Amino acid sequence: MPASSKLASSATALFAILCLVSAGLQWNDPDPWSWVAIYLAAAAATVAALVRPSLAWAPAVVGLVAVGWGGWLWSRVAGIVEVTDLWRKMSEKGGAVEEMREAGGLTIVAIACGLAAWRARSWR
Repeated sequence: MPASSKLASSATALFAILCLVSAGLQWNDPDPWSWVAIYLAAAAATVAALVRPSLAWAPAVVGLVAVGWGGWLWSRVAGIVEVTDLWRKMSEKGGAVEEMREAGGLTIVAIACGLAAWRARSWR
């Protein structure tokens, strides 16, 4: 296996582990189920595509959901919060800081799922 393949496989495995951790951390959230679902779906889809490249569609679908959902959240916080607000209390801007953090998480999911789908398609 080429070094780039090992790196991609390791990155996918790390992403899946981080998604599982993220899903576990959602239990104290006021609306945990949608977040647990997206993080578990991202973990499962990226691992599935890693194990069976013919399943490249799985992370692509999860990534598209994350793009749509994240885009909607980004549109709600654009112009209200700034990057420096990430370090402030979430209540300081009426929940917009929390939505920005959520949008950021979905952006990470979209990018990682997109890369996993692209990698799986290129390995077929």
